Amino acid sequence: MQANVPVHAPLARFAAVDTRSPDQARDEIGRIFCPHFLIPTAANPSHFHARHHSAAQAGYSMNFVAYGAEVEIDPGELSGFFLLQVPVRGAARVRCGSVLTEAAAGRSASILSPTLPTRMTWHDGCEKIIVLIRRQEVERLAGAMIDRRCERVEFDTGVDLTDPVGQALARHVRIMLDAADGPAPVPEAYQVLLRDGLATLMLTCLRHDRADLLARPEPLPGPAVLRRAEAYLAAHADRPIAMADVARAAGANLRSLQEAFRHHRQETLSERLQTIRLERLRAALTDGTNEASVTEMMFRAGLGHAGRAAAAYAARYGEAPSETRRRVR
Repeated sequence: MQANVPVHAPLARFAAVDTRSPDQARDEIGRIFCPHFLIPTAANPSHFHARHHSAAQAGYSMNFVAYGAEVEIDPGELSGFFLLQVPVRGAARVRCGSVLTEAAAGRSASILSPTLPTRMTWHDGCEKIIVLIRRQEVERLAGAMIDRRCERVEFDTGVDLTDPVGQALARHVRIMLDAADGPAPVPEAYQVLLRDGLATLMLTCLRHDRADLLARPEPLPGPAVLRRAEAYLAAHADRPIAMADVARAAGANLRSLQEAFRHHRQETLSERLQTIRLERLRAALTDGTNEASVTEMMFRAGLGHAGRAAAAYAARYGEAPSETRRRVR
């Protein structure tokens, strides 16, 4: 994520709150996230200016939040969602459970777990991109990975954005932000892919109280399981596909299924789904009777962000989608 101030605040067309009243900010932002205490630390908070931009997606939302002046925030337990908070300007002190972390633009982020009490101090000028991801989506994915019901996941609060894991997480958040902030809505199928990609990174790369279960070795499933998984992907490629549903259809836990794909197919489940969707796009582009636009074909194939889809297509087929279309018309 960029540490400098954007010329235009992210998600500006999704502005939900814009006020210089702390009471109004507390009430309005509380309706978007959850009820909470919000107190400016200065006796006369002349710089207080609450802004909250929020774009709802499939099982998550992308948010830009700023308060201008230093504020103390106490939401207690979030209950229904996780919050991944990435500062893009300034810094904040965040306590979730018993762990205190200093989050700062370009250096560190924080993740809030729904079952742990939270208190925060956002310092003057702090601005954040916040991913709200529904608790049920993370816990369902975790349950699919460990092959048992999972009713709680509690993450360590701090995320180091300077190490490879943190950098990968920040890149994924940027992709999610670009998708939400683009000129047109992206298909739900792409939103679900982004959501599960983030949740997978969180569960497999960050420290949390279920990490030992995920670290246990699992036997790789056989070819029949992989074929069932691929058949499910092919049958549902144009629709939203949750990775937990693929594992259930294949009859394997998600972690072992992912490892089997890496071992036998040299690609991840998500990469295999992307390949199937690109193949469907190429079939549509080479159908001379198809009158849809290239972007419409991308979205119908289950692909999302048009620019990223075009780049992936060019990397696979050696030409832009528009070139394929022109060649067959």
